[in-house]
Amino acid sequence: MAGNPTVVGAAAALDYFTGRALKWASPQNVYLALLTSSVPDNVGLSSLPEVTTPGYARQQVTWSAATLARPSLTGNSAVVTFGPVTADMASPATHVALVTAAVGTTGDVLYVWQLDTTQQAVNGQALQIAVNKLTLSQN
Repeated sequence: MAGNPTVVGAAAALDYFTGRALKWASPQNVYLALLTSSVPDNVGLSSLPEVTTPGYARQQVTWSAATLARPSLTGNSAVVTFGPVTADMASPATHVALVTAAVGTTGDVLYVWQLDTTQQAVNGQALQIAVNKLTLSQN
């Protein structure tokens, strides 16, 4: 029989996916990666078309508490800053991925967003994602 999580279950799932908090265990850190193209739903961390410009690094992200509603919602709770880069970006960033590793190719890709507008930083420029710009929802 098909079913849906309760609002408490949906909130716990979002908090788990984002690493913000776990209802039954300790939280984990999660990170944002800037991507230069879209990816399939089953993309692995080793296959991400990630920005490679010097000065770029994945950034840890924190999340607001998931709402007790249907759908349950959460969003990034602080500004996320990438860079400043130390060279011009060769390709623009078009997407952002939520991943479980700060560096490397071992880990998971949990969520992907398309940026509203592509971003291509020049030497000395940083890219930022505003508070609540990235949201996740769970029915």
